[in-house]
Amino acid sequence: MTLLKGRPVFGGIASGPALVTKMPMNFTASFTKPKNLIPWWRSQIQDRHHDLFKSNVKGCVLIFPTAIGSTYTGMVLLELMYQERAPAAFVVQNIDPLLVSGPVIADIWFGKGIPIVEYPGEDIYDKISNDDWVEVNGETGEIEIRE
Repeated sequence: MTLLKGRPVFGGIASGPALVTKMPMNFTASFTKPKNLIPWWRSQIQDRHHDLFKSNVKGCVLIFPTAIGSTYTGMVLLELMYQERAPAAFVVQNIDPLLVSGPVIADIWFGKGIPIVEYPGEDIYDKISNDDWVEVNGETGEIEIRE
């Protein structure tokens, strides 16, 4: 087991298999394509330019450098959380307000926010691999990795 300490951004505790990318995430491009209208595809990344293309984010701990895209990012995440198709948690190197807006609104409106921890170190990609079991504590910033 490995324990990392990041900066807590949004509270809660969640765990799941890691889904790791070194590419920034564009949630608008990934989840607003026509295929995402099909119920069983709603949590599958549809950005064909992303290395996680066709990966399912539901219930995973998504580890990525930063969010890019439009101001619609928060609304896309809000919809994923409302539909119960969102990642279990985020570990992000560089947080931005657009990424946080969706979980905050989902928590207020639906009681369905997800933990977010900022971990700026590049070593995150050496310490966490796809499918490692990861627990994220959005209260303390702790990231527990079980291979």
